[in-house]
Amino acid sequence: MAITLCCMGLTGCQFVANDGGSSAQGETLKKLGKDEKASIKVLYYDKSSFFQQYGNLFMAKYPNIEVSVVSMNSVYAGDGTDPKKAYQKLLDEEKPDVLLYMSPDEFQTAAEEGKLLELDGLIQQDKFDLNNILESVTGSIRAKGGGKLYGLSPTFYSQALFYNKDLFEKHGVPLPTNKMTWEEVLQLAKRFPANGPDNERVYGLGVNSMGPSGAYYMMNNIATTQGMSYVDADKGVLTIQSDGWKKVLELTVDAYHSKAVLSEDPMAFDSNKPMTMADFALRNPFIAGKAAMTIGNTYTFTELERAKDVKNVTPVNWDLVTVPVDPQNREVSGAVSVSNLFAVNAQSAEKRAAWEFIKYINGEEMARLMKNIDQGGMSSRTAYVKEREGRSLEPFYMLKMNETSLYKGMEKLPQDFYMQFTQLATTEIQAVIDNKKTADEALKVIQEQGQEILNRTKKEQEEKQAKEASAPK
Repeated sequence: MAITLCCMGLTGCQFVANDGGSSAQGETLKKLGKDEKASIKVLYYDKSSFFQQYGNLFMAKYPNIEVSVVSMNSVYAGDGTDPKKAYQKLLDEEKPDVLLYMSPDEFQTAAEEGKLLELDGLIQQDKFDLNNILESVTGSIRAKGGGKLYGLSPTFYSQALFYNKDLFEKHGVPLPTNKMTWEEVLQLAKRFPANGPDNERVYGLGVNSMGPSGAYYMMNNIATTQGMSYVDADKGVLTIQSDGWKKVLELTVDAYHSKAVLSEDPMAFDSNKPMTMADFALRNPFIAGKAAMTIGNTYTFTELERAKDVKNVTPVNWDLVTVPVDPQNREVSGAVSVSNLFAVNAQSAEKRAAWEFIKYINGEEMARLMKNIDQGGMSSRTAYVKEREGRSLEPFYMLKMNETSLYKGMEKLPQDFYMQFTQLATTEIQAVIDNKKTADEALKVIQEQGQEILNRTKKEQEEKQAKEASAPK
């Protein structure tokens, strides 16, 4: 899932420097001497990907700074361990100098608790250029630090609406434009002919999903665009039985009834038949020419480029515009977010070396070197990634981050809740699509049974945590 930073004003968030000079602008640090050596630990997903993406380039530039990696593999081992506790245990044991936060809310908590080094003074001291970093990226990170920068991110996540120019021309449908709403996009999708066999006709919009939950994920996408959430995570209360969610559900159902949407599982294949490269590429309805539009990200570029070299696959003549936006505010998007936040551990004995690392991976040289590498995100520095295959990437950068998010505070909920809730919602939405229930009836069931699932899984989680706390150490 994609997570959005929320612009929240914080008060009372002060950082007190542990050592070195300090100022109203934050801490400053003595620079490393030419031959001065340092050693830092960097928290990252795993050692191999770290050195491939950042480590090798940094150590070539700074051979006097030795870098070791604290792998986060154990945090997400999938063995039932609470990731939050595993993460904190890893920090306590390894004491990395450079911290990585995937959750903006956890980053905010660490900043509030004084665990992170404020960077404003160092940025000013080293004249580090923030001007070419996307303003919404630094603005969102500042919002999480009460107006101060406690971290930086070299990339941000964004999406765009890809469209097949040839299909639009063939069927006489006007091309999509930037800042369209979901309703406007779906109206365009409906203009493609709905007749003909399902395996031969063109659909207006292709929706990829991991399984049969395409309508559920589509409904969530529409809701995210409008800053809606189906649960108040702080209060532990479901909020899906509302007029807003009813309208979103009806819009989704209408799209399926009109046969404008094709929902396919990209992992589906015939296990009894060998899969060719063409089969693999054509699982994507947009690449197969079966869908005129799709929501995509940087991986979509990779898929389109690879497909060009595959025999029996016709290259797509594509272009892109912004993802659908909220009709009440067409300048923002829930599809734009920051998650890989790098920060300096306030307790680090190697603050200067740690800052040199963060400064380098967020600097112009790294952005220039990485411009042709698919990192799964967009470079936060906009100067070096302006086009791909001759198409402007402006739609990825054009929208600001939404202040609210479908996923805000979701990390506070039990992990077991999500799968059970998704299954419930998928079943009820399909019942509306099949004309077996009204939108009101389905939302009532999702609200009531979803609340029961949340209450039960929270109780189970609390009992498990109490049992673990009382177990002999």
